[in-house]
Amino acid sequence: MRRSLSFIMAVFIALNAVAFVSCRTVTDPSSESTQAKTRQIEKITPPAKGCDIDFPDSEVYDYKMDLKFDPDAKSIGGHVVFSFFNDSEDPWKELCLRDYPTLFDEDQAYGLGRNGAETRIEKLTDSRSGSLEYRRDEDDASVIWIDLDKELKPGEHMTLSYDLLTVIPKNADRFGVYKDVYNITNFYPILAEYKDGSWSHAGYFSVGECFYSEISNYHVTLEVPEGFLVASTGEETSSEAKGRITTLTYEAPFVRDFVFSISSLFEKESRDCGGVNVNIYYNSEHKPEQDMTKVINKSFDTAKTSLEAFGEAFGKYPYKELDVVLSEIDAGGMEYPNLVIISSEVCHDDVMEYEAYDQLENTLAHEIGHQWFMGIVGSNSGVEPWLDESVTSYSEIVFYEYIGGKTEENHTEHLSRDYYDLAKIVRNQDNPGVSSGEYDIMGYIDRAYDEFSGDNQYIGTIYETGKMTLYQMEQASGREEFHAFLRAYVNKFKFKNASTEDFMAVLYGCLGRDNEKLNRILDAMFITKI
Repeated sequence: MRRSLSFIMAVFIALNAVAFVSCRTVTDPSSESTQAKTRQIEKITPPAKGCDIDFPDSEVYDYKMDLKFDPDAKSIGGHVVFSFFNDSEDPWKELCLRDYPTLFDEDQAYGLGRNGAETRIEKLTDSRSGSLEYRRDEDDASVIWIDLDKELKPGEHMTLSYDLLTVIPKNADRFGVYKDVYNITNFYPILAEYKDGSWSHAGYFSVGECFYSEISNYHVTLEVPEGFLVASTGEETSSEAKGRITTLTYEAPFVRDFVFSISSLFEKESRDCGGVNVNIYYNSEHKPEQDMTKVINKSFDTAKTSLEAFGEAFGKYPYKELDVVLSEIDAGGMEYPNLVIISSEVCHDDVMEYEAYDQLENTLAHEIGHQWFMGIVGSNSGVEPWLDESVTSYSEIVFYEYIGGKTEENHTEHLSRDYYDLAKIVRNQDNPGVSSGEYDIMGYIDRAYDEFSGDNQYIGTIYETGKMTLYQMEQASGREEFHAFLRAYVNKFKFKNASTEDFMAVLYGCLGRDNEKLNRILDAMFITKI
C-alpha cells in the first residue's frame, strides 16, 4: 500500500526536528562496526541485469474455486477445493485460516472495535477423514482454527474443501463496494503460514500490507451478470455467456492470492508494455478526470517504465498481465498479485502536477514495485513490515534513477547522506532506544507493527525512514552493486517467504562485510544482526 505523498510527508516533516535529535550519538564511535559476525556467509554471484525470474519446478499449493458474484445480494460465494502439504518439520494437528472480510464493516472499514459480516463457511471437509468443524479465535474473529481428526505429518498432502458466502460491505476500501465498483480482495479463508513451530496470525492493520501467505496456483471460474467487466489476478482463459450470466475462467500460476475488481461501469484500455499486457480500468460514470486521455497515457507510461526499471534492477516481471484499477479507495493505492488499485484522488491534475511531484506516477510505480516485494518475494508484513513497504518505497527511487535527470534529484535529495547521514548514528548499546517516543522517526526500521507507538510513527519509519535507509545503503555500496544484490535476493527467495536475516545473509554474500560505511548504517538502523 502507498499512503499519499502529502500525508506521508506531513508526518515526516512534522516529526523531523525531534526525530533527528532523539538518536544522536550517545556513545563514543568506534572504528570497528558493532555488527555481530557470527553467521557463516556464503559468497554469492548476483544474476545479470534484466535476468529472467523463472517459475519454480517444485510443487506448490493449489486452489480450485467455483465462484458466483451477486451484485443484488452484494455477495461473493462458491466452492473452494484447496490442495496442500505440510512443508514444515512438525506434524500439524490443527490448521489456521485467515478470514479478513470479517473485519470490514458497512461504511466503517477495519472493524474499529466491532466485526463485520462473518463469512459463512459450510461443508468443511478433509479429503482424508471427512467432515470437520471450525471455531473462530476469541480475540480475533478473522482467525479460524480447525482441529484435524487425522494429523498431517511432514511432507504429507491433504485437500480441504468448503463452501463460502461473503457479504461485500459498502465502503471505499480494499474489500468493499463504492460508486458501483466492487473491490473483492482477501475474500476467502486462506491458510496462514506455519513458522517456527506455530501458526502466524498477527492482527490486521490498515496502514500498509499485512497479509502473509504461501505461493499457490489458482484455477478459478467466476459467474457474473452480463455487462460486468472484471480486472483480476492471472489471465482470463475463456468466457461463456448463457442468458444473462457470463462464466469466466482464470488461471493464475505462482501467486499469493486471487483477487478481482468488478463493475458494470468499467471502461478498459489495453496496451502491450514490453511483452506484458497492461490493462487500465476506470469508472465511466465517476472518472478521476473529465478528460481521461492524460490519465490513461500517464498510467501506461508509468507502468511501462516501472516494468522496465524493476525488470532491469530486480529481474523481469514473470507474469503475462498486469491490471491497473483507477478507483475510489481510502489510500493512495493498494497492491495485489497482477493487480493494483490506484486511488482516483491521485489522478487529478492538481495532485499530479502541483504537489512536490507527480502523485499518479509515484503511487503507481510504488504499487507495481510490490509485484516484486510482496508478490515474488514474500514476507511476514505484520512482523517485518520493512521487507515489504520499505523495500518497495525504495523501488520508487529505482524508478526515478531509471528516468534520471532532475527528476531523480527531486526524489533523492532529502534522503541522501548530505541531508542526514545515518552512518553517523551510534546507539547506546545498553539502552539503544528502539523508540524514544511517538516522534522518534529515526528508530530501527526492522520492527513489528505492534512495536510502534502509533500509526504516525509506523508510517514515518516504514515508508520514509526505511526508504532513506535503503537509499543510503545504495550510496555506500554503489548503485550497480546494490541493484545486483537485490537481484540476488529476489533470485534466491523468488516465490518463497524471506526474513530480515535472509536479506542480511544475501547482502553480505554479495557485498561482503568490509564496507565500513554500510556497516555503520546497518548498525544504526537494524536490530537484526547476523
